Amino acid sequence: MKKLMKPRIAFFAMAALIPLSGCANHSATFKVRVVNEEGQPINGVHADIYNVFDMDSKPGLTDINGFYSSHLNNIVEVSGRFEKHGYYKTSGVFWKVSEKEIVPPADTNFTFILRRIIDPVPMIKKEVSVNIPRVGEPIGFDLEVGDWVSPDGKGKIADILFTQEGYYTSEKDYSFNLLAEFTAEENGIQSFQVPRVLRSELLSPQVAPELGYERTFESFRNRKPPMKSGASPYEATRRWIYRIRTVLNEEGKIVSANYGWLTDDIIFGVNADGTFRIELKYYLNPNLKSRSLEPKEIADRQAKGIPQENPQ
Repeated sequence: MKKLMKPRIAFFAMAALIPLSGCANHSATFKVRVVNEEGQPINGVHADIYNVFDMDSKPGLTDINGFYSSHLNNIVEVSGRFEKHGYYKTSGVFWKVSEKEIVPPADTNFTFILRRIIDPVPMIKKEVSVNIPRVGEPIGFDLEVGDWVSPDGKGKIADILFTQEGYYTSEKDYSFNLLAEFTAEENGIQSFQVPRVLRSELLSPQVAPELGYERTFESFRNRKPPMKSGASPYEATRRWIYRIRTVLNEEGKIVSANYGWLTDDIIFGVNADGTFRIELKYYLNPNLKSRSLEPKEIADRQAKGIPQENPQ
């Protein structure tokens, strides 16, 4: 199998896909341009454009204008991988054959962003799946510990209060609502979207925003006859940034807070016995003076994967 490059970038790339003449096997030259978040070209990016049915393509480097091209045969879907020291890797599928397009038009442009590594910091990483202890009353959850607060768990500080309401009759008839409320005026949560396929290794912004947080979040899970499956507002491309433990000065300005982000959407699920659970996957920056959302473990992983020599 083709050996793929291991990168470390997040980028903005404009890919012009230029089909060649006589492409009976659906061949084309794919030309991409890698730029930074300000739209400036990045040269020397380790680039690999490949097709699962054509494993002869070779990686290369972007030129002074950020361009790189690769000729592919037997095109079905085309993937890219791009990396350079100081940036987060971006990789994934960026074009597929469709009923309307066997090869992309000559003027097709794809845009990607190569994102800088700015201020990575050590973060707490949690993947939590906990049953909701009781229905009809708020229960505190400690994001630093990753558990309900005492007496329902090992948590000490209630960063969020979760309240569940609803009923469960059977696996085919249930309806539950979930209200999440952050426990201080300036604490809260806000959503952001990530690409569906071609993605940066760092999905979140590098720095948490100062404004735009909402103190409450509502979710639900239900299935009522004659529904064939349960319903929920889960979105595969939605993520969340949150702020907790905010301290204000006398003028009402924030002097310290903890920031973090969820690596998946919030999952509110039903167990086989009719009880409900919450699944949370997230990073938490423990530094009260930092708004960085860059986990050091991700930044360190980027550096290890970048080729040390020019690809041939």
